[in-house]
Amino acid sequence: MKPVHAFITVLSFTILCIPPLLRTGNCEASSITVAVLPFENLNRDTTYGVLSRGMCESLIAGLSSIQSLTLVERAQVEKALKEQALGLTGVIDEKTAPKTGQLLGAKYVVMGSYQVLGNQVKITARFVNVETGEIDQSKIVSVTGRYPDGVFDLQNQIASKLVTSFNVAATKAETDRMAATLKSPQNFTAYELFIKGQNAFLLLTETGYQEAVTYSRKAIELNPTYDDAYSILGMALENQGKVGEAIAAYRKLIEFKPDDAKAYDNLGSALDHQGKVGEAIAAYRKAIELKPDFAEAYYNLGIALGSQGKKEEAIAAYRKAIEFKPDDATAYNNLGLALWNQGKHEEAIAAFRKAIELKPDDADVYLKLGYALDEQGKDGEAIVAYRKAIELKPDLAGALENLAIMLDAKGLRKEAREYWERAFKLEKDPKRVEIIMKRLAEP
Repeated sequence: MKPVHAFITVLSFTILCIPPLLRTGNCEASSITVAVLPFENLNRDTTYGVLSRGMCESLIAGLSSIQSLTLVERAQVEKALKEQALGLTGVIDEKTAPKTGQLLGAKYVVMGSYQVLGNQVKITARFVNVETGEIDQSKIVSVTGRYPDGVFDLQNQIASKLVTSFNVAATKAETDRMAATLKSPQNFTAYELFIKGQNAFLLLTETGYQEAVTYSRKAIELNPTYDDAYSILGMALENQGKVGEAIAAYRKLIEFKPDDAKAYDNLGSALDHQGKVGEAIAAYRKAIELKPDFAEAYYNLGIALGSQGKKEEAIAAYRKAIEFKPDDATAYNNLGLALWNQGKHEEAIAAFRKAIELKPDDADVYLKLGYALDEQGKDGEAIVAYRKAIELKPDLAGALENLAIMLDAKGLRKEAREYWERAFKLEKDPKRVEIIMKRLAEP
């Protein structure tokens, strides 16, 4: 998802847009959320290591074709593993899986293993009910086939059996699309290169982006229609600031996969960064047309509409994003900003409070809430919000200044001076520095 960071000065709200690192998937309130974890390599041989995260990535991509399932993106999976100190080992068992699932907001966790013996590979998958922590032994699926040329067909068999095990509705068009996605690499070497590129991209470093570009281009050389490779290539190029090349990669992806809603969303983001907001809005709308419950596309559409001054349309887009992804704190944050700028102050305050409820460690939202409460004359609540912002982020100059102003107004000069001094050390804006110096010069 395209991260949006917002901050408040004493005078105004400002939205800053930063290029995306990795976009998350869409969510549907009534769908089943599933997290696929890296598969365990029973060979303990790095020769076959690519399948561990390769199977994970492939199943996420394939199962995402089923409307009744919401798949947690691999970047989020990797983050959860790191939080549990599992990122390097990848060791996940029945006891670890439920906790991982809870961190990811998933109802089910898919985990599995594989073993290569000669030219045969056996792949086994099972899923854990996050709420109960139990594995349904009757729904463990296993397939065996030739290695490596049979891997893509085996992936499709695993995915098909999982869909049956989840007991969700799936149309023939969805299962056909899933099969096409899982078999799309065609060339196993291209598949290995793609996974290496994906792994490099997830490092979220300049070196990682460059390696992702290199691996993806090599994968495309071997398979010119490899849509997933174009996706990684586009995101890596965009994060390198090569927006024009990223747009070309996304357009190529759409050429091979015209019903890919995420591809249109990614294209919209790149066009937005290039200043082509009108074209970006058209791309976001196309993504929503293809996937009416695409929360992220609504969110990005809201940002684009807001930048064009279409405030009511932006508010409507944020509300749709929240409808399909009600736990998105950032959407509530931006909704609050849009509502405030429309003069709907009480609604804005409610949105900020909801954002904080969902993400209680976000100092910037506390800052915005403090400013909004301050403007409404709710001094006591505003001071509490500013203090909380500073507690979470001690170097937040805006919160330090705003709190100092309020304390000064209440005659608490000694305490106010402490915050003015802290703000003076942090403030970079010459005009703000001048104001702070005048305040400090007062008796």
